[in-house]
Amino acid sequence: MKSVAILLNPDKEGAIALAREMAPWFHARSIAVTAEQTAAVAIGQSALSADDSQLTKADFAIVMGGDGTLLRASHLMAPAGVPMFAIRFGTFGFLADTDPENAFDALEMVIAGEYRLDERMMLQTTVERNGAISQDLPPALNDAVIAKGPLSRMLSLDTHVSGEYISTYAADGLIAATPTGSTAYSLSAGGPLVAPSLNTIIITPICPHTLNARSMLISSDESVEVTIGSGSGDTVMLTIDGQYGVPLETGDRIRVREADCRAKLISFGKNTFCEKLQTRLRWGDRFDDE
Repeated sequence: MKSVAILLNPDKEGAIALAREMAPWFHARSIAVTAEQTAAVAIGQSALSADDSQLTKADFAIVMGGDGTLLRASHLMAPAGVPMFAIRFGTFGFLADTDPENAFDALEMVIAGEYRLDERMMLQTTVERNGAISQDLPPALNDAVIAKGPLSRMLSLDTHVSGEYISTYAADGLIAATPTGSTAYSLSAGGPLVAPSLNTIIITPICPHTLNARSMLISSDESVEVTIGSGSGDTVMLTIDGQYGVPLETGDRIRVREADCRAKLISFGKNTFCEKLQTRLRWGDRFDDE
């Protein structure tokens, strides 16, 4: 390891304090440090500030914050193939394995090469408007979501899988999620839990106005195509991982497929998917009164 990039949530005081300790720690080991501009300013070390092209040249990235911080980092680092080491400062933290108090012990293991890479499938989304591709969005680690705005009007979503008609959903929206994203918005909307090692796309309608609409899983070799129907209200948004949004119009065609890149998460073989279901979702708990 010769270089590291630091990305963090500047609203997390603990992340800022830890990052201040990390820079001299890495320098003492002859490892070059760069940081995104907001991180460099937050820790008071503006000399570390680097643009995206410089950050993506690092051997690995340290991401400090909640799951949202890691999702944002994945949009930059995954296409460049940079492994990400996540330190959990969020309240939920389903993606990050390492707690702040164990950060430096874990970093010693990373430098020694004593880790494994957990590669996660991502989704690539495009928007076609009037026959032309109008948007080419960052890859999604969790999901691509089509949803209505503040008015209580259902959307009409004409949905195909690899060109084959599935349904025209009258719903509040539609989620196309990865297995990683199965524990996020898709789960809240009634979608299934899916092990992150699987290669599949989860299609989950949001509050469909019918009793026979359910989530479905399709092969990652296929694609989901959704056309925004007329009468869908005045505001429709497409969001990528809750981080990046694009307003949609009637007639827009959204296509979601497996991305060419994968997010590489540094892991130590602890905190398995099943264990996280127990500890963070309280899977199987009866919630009996004590």
